[in-house]
Amino acid sequence: MVAERSGDFVALNADVVGYSALVADDVETTTSAMSAYSELVSTQVERNGGTLANFVGDSFMAIFDEPMSALRTAIAICTEVEARNAGVASTRQVRFRMGMDQGPVTFAAGNHHGDALNISARIQAIARPGGLAVSGRVYRALDEPALRFRPMGRQQLKNIPGEVDVYEFADLPTGGWDGHGNRLLALEAVTLAVLPSHTEMVDDTVRAAVAMIRSDLIHSLSAIPDLQLIDAPDDPDQLPDSAARYMIETGVHQFGDRVRVFAVLFDVNTMNVVKSHKWNAGVPDLFALSDRVAEEVRRSVEVELVVGEPARFYAELDDPESIQQIYLGWYHLRNETKEDWQQAIDMFDRVATKHPDKPYGFVLAGFAYWLGTASQWVADPGEALTTAEDLARKGAATGDPTGMAQAVQAAVLMSRGQVDEALAMLDHLEIVRPTCDVTYGLEGSVRRYLGQWEQAVELLDKAMRLTGINKPWYPTVKASSLFLGNRLEEAASLAQGVLDYQPNNLEALMVLAASQVELGLERRARATGDLIKQRFPAVDVESWLDKTPYQRREIIDRWKDDLTSAGAIAAL
Repeated sequence: MVAERSGDFVALNADVVGYSALVADDVETTTSAMSAYSELVSTQVERNGGTLANFVGDSFMAIFDEPMSALRTAIAICTEVEARNAGVASTRQVRFRMGMDQGPVTFAAGNHHGDALNISARIQAIARPGGLAVSGRVYRALDEPALRFRPMGRQQLKNIPGEVDVYEFADLPTGGWDGHGNRLLALEAVTLAVLPSHTEMVDDTVRAAVAMIRSDLIHSLSAIPDLQLIDAPDDPDQLPDSAARYMIETGVHQFGDRVRVFAVLFDVNTMNVVKSHKWNAGVPDLFALSDRVAEEVRRSVEVELVVGEPARFYAELDDPESIQQIYLGWYHLRNETKEDWQQAIDMFDRVATKHPDKPYGFVLAGFAYWLGTASQWVADPGEALTTAEDLARKGAATGDPTGMAQAVQAAVLMSRGQVDEALAMLDHLEIVRPTCDVTYGLEGSVRRYLGQWEQAVELLDKAMRLTGINKPWYPTVKASSLFLGNRLEEAASLAQGVLDYQPNNLEALMVLAASQVELGLERRARATGDLIKQRFPAVDVESWLDKTPYQRREIIDRWKDDLTSAGAIAAL
């Protein structure tokens, strides 16, 4: 018997996913399973010092004195549920959605009352199957660096006034259960499987030709940087453990001496078709068709998955070797090391030398020189900025329709502290063909330094929509812009996403540490500050900040105060 009490407690609410379907499929088995799960829940709640308020049908509510006990309970329940699901048909597996909130709770007349109960139930409703979501109050109370959370943003919950910050706990044994998840930042290399070709109801000549077409396709796709290619075997059970995010299905239909060849690119997670192709030809023409199939499919993959819209633009160069140099240059820049940066410059310079009447090589090399200065990879920053400016001007003189040449010049001006000139360059930016993600990324970066954080966020979003795999500095600049706008949860989340891919990104670490300080997450902030010191022992963070071209002194002072609190800058 629980005595009457009131105070600040944590509510854990859970509900079984698809319970009605489970009952409709097999009521007896489902009822028996829920009886066993009720016992599991009761045991774990009691073991962690909680009170089971109810377990009715497919849902339960438990009350705890502090959030760590509630979290331990949720983890234990989830772990045991996954263990019991092993070997059970997927249609019969049981999983809970769980939600947590913290706030005043009263127990009287045999019932618990309080907003925390209602809010935890609403948060549970938006959690992923097999997942746990918590309110901002619980997240801030769980200030433990080892616990990983992903912000779900501010949510308007049903019948709850105002918006509630919601976070997803990232370390449950389900691992997200419902698929690979969205490529929020699109920073990872794309994995693509080429399935065996469909050749039913065709003669041996056509079957051999289709095998050749598939072989040529794989050869063509293998030349794309940042694409992990899987040659899928005939037996699906022999597929490698690393599942592909995308697949290409090819095949042929034969009608006498005529054939229709098809290739379909689709997303494995959603099974949605990304791009489809078909070609009609005579049987004798299949050999000649093979190169066309390989080229058109490769271009689709470049545009839809890897390079993005610029692939359409660069293809007009009509020089496969130079296009490859451009792609490889971008590949090296994404690695963000001095050695890769130098290789990128060499490749872009080759394009400029080979095509002096085209803007591509000049503009890309100019951007690379500016990036080298911003990343402190150059021995003489002043000379590098002059080179970047000269190359960008040559790009503009040869008719750059993307606006990138002007954006590079604006970035150079900003780096020199010529603020008015940089702003004038941006305000007169001429974009004939809005296909270049770097143009918007550069403009967003400059406007971030000007304090125009909202415009910067919009521009970085546009840049990320235009490219298949993002340059890591896009979400990094967006994260710093969100920090400037006091959208701290979003800034921290984005910075953490970059660090998951690129752990030695100094600016992302600084955004994360400063955001954690201002969110009141002292232990997490100190842990991030320690990472900055460990990973960049030779970097004077205070001097690094003083060299950034932010135009408002209070922005630099804010960074310094936060990073001093995080321990990344030594306190005076």
